[in-house]
Amino acid sequence: MSYQRTIEWLYALEARAGMDFRLERLYGVLDRLGNPQLEFPAVHLVGTNGKGSTAAMLHSVYHTAGYRVGLYTSPHLVSFRERIVVGGRRIERDAVVRHVEEIRRAADAANVSLTFFEIATLTALLEFRDARVDLAVVEAGLGGRLDATNVVQSVATVLTSVGRDHEAYLGDRIEGIAAEKVAVVREKGTLVSGPLPVEALAVVRERVRRTGAVWLHYGRDFGPSEAVRPGGAGPGLRGAHQRRNAGVATAVVGALADRFPVAAEVRDRALANTRWPGRLEVFEGQPRVIADAAHNPQAAACLREALSPLLASGKVVLLFGVMADKDWREMLCTLVPICDHVVLAPVAVGRSLDPRQALEVAAGLRMTTVALSAGEGLDAAIAAAGRDGTVVVTGSIFLVGELYPRLCGHGGRGAAGG
Repeated sequence: MSYQRTIEWLYALEARAGMDFRLERLYGVLDRLGNPQLEFPAVHLVGTNGKGSTAAMLHSVYHTAGYRVGLYTSPHLVSFRERIVVGGRRIERDAVVRHVEEIRRAADAANVSLTFFEIATLTALLEFRDARVDLAVVEAGLGGRLDATNVVQSVATVLTSVGRDHEAYLGDRIEGIAAEKVAVVREKGTLVSGPLPVEALAVVRERVRRTGAVWLHYGRDFGPSEAVRPGGAGPGLRGAHQRRNAGVATAVVGALADRFPVAAEVRDRALANTRWPGRLEVFEGQPRVIADAAHNPQAAACLREALSPLLASGKVVLLFGVMADKDWREMLCTLVPICDHVVLAPVAVGRSLDPRQALEVAAGLRMTTVALSAGEGLDAAIAAAGRDGTVVVTGSIFLVGELYPRLCGHGGRGAAGG
């Protein structure tokens, strides 16, 4: 099967399959694959927001320090291959085909139907095994306890944040969400946590007590990193929230220093130079476009905080597209007040919110336009902003990903294709 046919098969699987949280199904397939997850240590990241950015920072640090490190993240922005990286390079197309075929045979032998995310996760594990990585940095997909990534042999667990998201699966109580995420902490393991709401702290303390884990907590044991500048000077990630994420990454590097030593200068240089596309990314055209994959209220609040030093004196136009199952009302109420005009657009994903549903909320706050597609929405937003204005594209990673090739052209960069 060709790479294109393999990807089409995977996407078709994603469209028709539900979620099955029984990890024993996965272990049956892993046995037939030779248990690749046992061949390397991992840093396992869970949390509502900040997982991907923190994972990218850790990959950058260990790669810069000379380790052979794997990175697994989700979802991707443009290409499936973004999800699996070894040594700074995306997985090759032929490796995707080879691993998926091997997984399909193993699943058939085990009489198991796997989900898209499970196959993607197994593909990463096989690639990391074959590449003989020194360390893997693995981002959970949803929750933690029953997530497919919870098969890895973690030497450290990272809990970046706890907020409300995926409520149909995780519930809407912070305590319950925290319990699902912190359940991945291993006996006598290491937990590094970012800023947490008060309701989550008691849950985390109890898990640490029961496991005997070492716990490093933001605000008590460490703080933000000075390697990332809040105003976004330099090539790295922007915003005060990324300074917090960099603080978490720094604490992880410190916790693992005996096994994976990294010089402080190397660490800080790698943090300052980490790129994570589609996260408060600025495209310096006319108008300027800022793209951010914020997809829930907590992330929208971080985006609003980070936008202040980036907004020019001209008009600010919000291009907003979101999944219907998100708390889009609260997101709009957070972001619309700092904008002069709102453009609502659909996202080319089945779960997309019909922008007409959001019209009443947005129009009650600012002048609003409804577009028939993301591309039409970008055209309308650029026209409304004028040459001296700023367009903020947000609401979903799928919206940013759909528009990303155009945005790269607008800002003079090459798109992340393939």
